[in-house]
Amino acid sequence: MQRRPRSNSTLAAPCRSVAGFTIVELLVVIGVIAILVSLVSVAVTQAGQTARQTQALSNLKQVGTAWLQYANQNDDRCMLGYADEGVQTAFRMRVKDAAGNAVLPANAATYPFRLLPFLNNDRSMMYEYIDEYEDSSIIPEDVIAQNPGFGYNAFYLGGWWETVSGAPKMRFGQTAGIVARSVAQIAKTTELIVFSASTSAQPGYYKSPNENAPGSAWVVPHILADTPIWQASDGGNFIQMQTADRGSLNLETVTASLFGGAPRRSGTQDGVTLVQGGSGMDVLQEQSVPLRRIKNVVQTIRADLSTTTQGLRDLMDQRRWINTATSADPENFTHSPL
Repeated sequence: MQRRPRSNSTLAAPCRSVAGFTIVELLVVIGVIAILVSLVSVAVTQAGQTARQTQALSNLKQVGTAWLQYANQNDDRCMLGYADEGVQTAFRMRVKDAAGNAVLPANAATYPFRLLPFLNNDRSMMYEYIDEYEDSSIIPEDVIAQNPGFGYNAFYLGGWWETVSGAPKMRFGQTAGIVARSVAQIAKTTELIVFSASTSAQPGYYKSPNENAPGSAWVVPHILADTPIWQASDGGNFIQMQTADRGSLNLETVTASLFGGAPRRSGTQDGVTLVQGGSGMDVLQEQSVPLRRIKNVVQTIRADLSTTTQGLRDLMDQRRWINTATSADPENFTHSPL
C-alpha cells in the first residue's frame, strides 16, 4: 500500500482574543497611582518643612548669640527694644550700616541695624524668608528695619523708649522689675523669650500658618500690660465648654464670648470646664504678634540661648515674656500700663 505523502503545511491555529484592561481596572490603577503620588507629595512637603524649620532655628540661635554679645560689649545692658530719634540723640546712639554710612534715625529705632554688626552684617539669617530679594545686599533700609524674620521682646527686654516732654522715657518704667534692663536682671533665662517669629497683624481670626508673612521687628505677649492683644482660639470668638457628663448639656448654653471678660485658656466654673482652642489665633488689637511661619508652631529663642518651637497656647503663659510674671495665674498676669 502506497502511503500518502505528509504535507509540510500546518493547520492554522484557532484565533484567540487577548483580553485588555477593563474601564474599572484602569480606574483602580489610576486611583492607586494618585494615592501614591499624594503620599510622596506629602512626604516631600513635610521633609521640606522640617529642613526649613531646622534652618530657621539655626538662624535664630545665631541672632540670639549676637544679642548676648551685644550685652557683653555694653556692660551687660540688654539691647533697647525701641528708641525714637530723640532717645537716640539723648543716648548718643550712632548706628551705621555695613558700609559705614549713618542709618536714618527712623530705621535705627528698631533693633536690626543695631544687631547686624554682631552678625558680621550677614543679613541672610533674618531676611532669607523674603523671596523678593535674592541678593540680601539690595534689601531696602526700611525693610531691614521693619521686617526681620524674628521679632524682639522689645517691651520687656531693654525697654520701649520714646521722647516725652523732651526727655527719654521707657514704657512701663514705673512698674519695678517689669522690664529687664540687663541680662543679670532676667530671673529665669530658661523661660524668658528674647526673639520669636513675628508679624504685624490686623484684628481678625488667623487659622493657618503663613510662611510668606512679612516679619516684624518686635513681638508682644497676648496681654500687653493690661490690654488683651491676641489669644489662641478655634475661631468664631467662642470658648467651648465641656463637662464630664456631656449628655446633660445643651450646646447652646455652653458657649461664651471671648469678649465677655478676661481671656483665659482653661478653668472651672459651676462644674463646667472652659477649654480654649489652639489651632488658630484671634488678634484683638493691631500689633506685632507671634507668627506660625512653619508647621503651626512659633520658633523662639530664650535668654539662655535655647531654641525651640512653641504652640500659641503655651505662649499665653506670661512668664515666657515678662520677667516678673507670677506663677499664681501666669496666663492672666497683667501690670500697670505706666
